Amino acid sequence: MFTVIDMINHYLGYINVNVKLKNRIYTIIGFVGNFYMLYLAFRFFENGRWVRGLGFIAVFLIFLYFLIMNIYFYFTTKKAPFDISPKIEKLLGGKPREVAENENLRQRLSQRERGHRAIVPSTGIFEKNTILPATIKSSQREIHNINQLAEQMIQNNFAMADYEGLSDDEILAHLQESNETELYAIGQGIPFPYFELREENGEANIYAGMNQMNLYRIGQVASVGLSNYFEVKQQYQLYLAQAVLIGGQRKFAGRSSLMTEDSPYSAKIQMAYQKRDDTPTQTRRRSY
Repeated sequence: MFTVIDMINHYLGYINVNVKLKNRIYTIIGFVGNFYMLYLAFRFFENGRWVRGLGFIAVFLIFLYFLIMNIYFYFTTKKAPFDISPKIEKLLGGKPREVAENENLRQRLSQRERGHRAIVPSTGIFEKNTILPATIKSSQREIHNINQLAEQMIQNNFAMADYEGLSDDEILAHLQESNETELYAIGQGIPFPYFELREENGEANIYAGMNQMNLYRIGQVASVGLSNYFEVKQQYQLYLAQAVLIGGQRKFAGRSSLMTEDSPYSAKIQMAYQKRDDTPTQTRRRSY
């Protein structure tokens, strides 16, 4: 029996599955092996070997306790009653589970933030003091284009709609720690792989796509600062500094649990400016 369990455990090592799913499988296998130990204990009782039988019963009960703890941890979101594992970890010199989970969560969120900062826009990098807030307006057709492009970005692993691999418990802990109200599956936003601004028929249209060859129109510049795009352009040279995919599925804290809501993707933009009578060095545009 134990040889069969060892073989299953051995072959699971070759399968690339989610860690939580693998631990669920190990828990089920553990129950099978543990009740086989109970069977051996009764066999010892039948043969009059009471000491060995009682020893197997004691080991069975200890393993049964930890297997039940695993059911709470890997199969439910409830906190296990009478969980002594943090005390055992502390005695063995390890960190308590909650502390380790919080540190792991902070590390992963920090990696996510660093990952977002590492993305270089397709138009290069502009100085912060040359950036103006801008708004984009999109028609229903253009919103459809944005969602179609979002699907392509996710399929090509340019955007990851997996909440950075965080579990519901970790998302809830993050929302409570950061005082944020929601967390989107793609995070705070992902720059489009390629984007550009075109002036067409009296409109400042924005196009985006996986590359320059396949572009979708995703909207028009509604305003730059507090003014119309073309009014601002009379005094400044304007550049599309950033176009970011935002929105999509999100999770937020409900009264008793985490809630999930699907919403359309949209776009967010930033414009860079330079006075027409200034030298080009005041706005430096660098590419890497």
